[in-house]
This record gives sequence, C-alpha cells and structure tokens, in this order.
Amino acid sequence: MSDIDADEAVVIARKFFAQSFDGFELGDIFLQNGTWLVKGHVILFGVTSDRILTINSKTGKIVRCE
Repeated sequence: MSDIDADEAVVIARKFFAQSFDGFELGDIFLQNGTWLVKGHVILFGVTSDRILTINSKTGKIVRCE
C-alpha cells in the first residue's frame, strides 16, 4: 500500500503543472512499481504536448516529468 493516495498525487500534479506550464489538463493517473504516473496535456508558449509526471508513492516527491 502506498503512503500517497491518488487524490494526493493529483494535488501534487496540479501544483506542478500550474507552476510549470501556461495551461494544462490532467489525464489518466495510475500506480506502477511504487510510483504514481500522472498524464497531463500541457501548453507552453502556445505549443501543446503530453507529459507524464512521475511521483514517488512513499514520499510524494516528484521524480521526473517527461
């Protein structure tokens, strides 16, 4: 069982995407191998792209965004 639940992962993702991009919409979220993966459709400088935010399920720290 993870320490960070899906709702908490969504809150972390929303804060990250809001600070990092001009606009965003969250997509799927799922737990895989001890990390939360949150898909986001983001806008930066007028260009849209898809990103996956990886969050450690034990600590809530962001591992990476790709």
